[in-house]
Amino acid sequence: PDQHWDVIVVGGGIIGAGVLREATRRGLKALLIEQRDFAWGTSSRSSKMVHGGLRYIAQGDIKLTQHSVQERERLLREVPGLVERIGYYFLLRKGQFPGRFIMSTLLCIYDWLAGIKDNQYVDKKTVAEHFPGIENKNLKGACYYTDTAVDDARLVLRVLQESIQDGGQVLNYVQAKKLIKDPAADDQVCGLVVENVSDNEGAQDGEHLELNAKVVINATGAWADRLRNEVIKEKRIRPLRGSHLVFSHQQLPVNAALTLFHPKDKR
Repeated sequence: PDQHWDVIVVGGGIIGAGVLREATRRGLKALLIEQRDFAWGTSSRSSKMVHGGLRYIAQGDIKLTQHSVQERERLLREVPGLVERIGYYFLLRKGQFPGRFIMSTLLCIYDWLAGIKDNQYVDKKTVAEHFPGIENKNLKGACYYTDTAVDDARLVLRVLQESIQDGGQVLNYVQAKKLIKDPAADDQVCGLVVENVSDNEGAQDGEHLELNAKVVINATGAWADRLRNEVIKEKRIRPLRGSHLVFSHQQLPVNAALTLFHPKDKR
């Protein structure tokens, strides 16, 4: 019955869940809505990695790399079972840049920023043992290091559950239809019109409800422009989609990841 909130978060992925968690930590009355299942979008269709930003250190951004690896190590401590360490092998081939010395130096700095020591050089024979059938032409060996893999959808649910325990409210199958703006305050957003999109606790499809809030946070990811364009007519998001090829362990029996380098790859 009480439809007045300090914060309403639109979007039930990891960003929205994280915002809700922080709002409840601060004692705010907070609500999160999601138009489908929680973690339905990108947060259940990711590459399942929590990487420490190795590409950033190669670009010279030490501060961003340090922040990334520290957050990675924090997740390993706080959510064991959902975030786990996984080994990576950066293949080294004759005539390829970066070579062993440069890559090993980068990985030593990478580990030092994280407060660990996981990197090492492995020879060609060891690489072949870990990855049977790998193309060994010009192969010299590999630099081994670790990053982490995440059960992304379950991490979202974990964060939402912790928010609920601290008083946060969540509701899915409810769609944000329109922002409510206060004309007396230069069209300041002061709430949200939502629509029921499923049989949710007896409500019928198409039922609308007005929710009042001091702050409405748009955490809808690739769809963010749809809601924000009610306030600012500007396109900032260009949705992209990556593709993942999934193989069973029986078809591809490896227990670590390969980091491949292509000479035309600018990253």
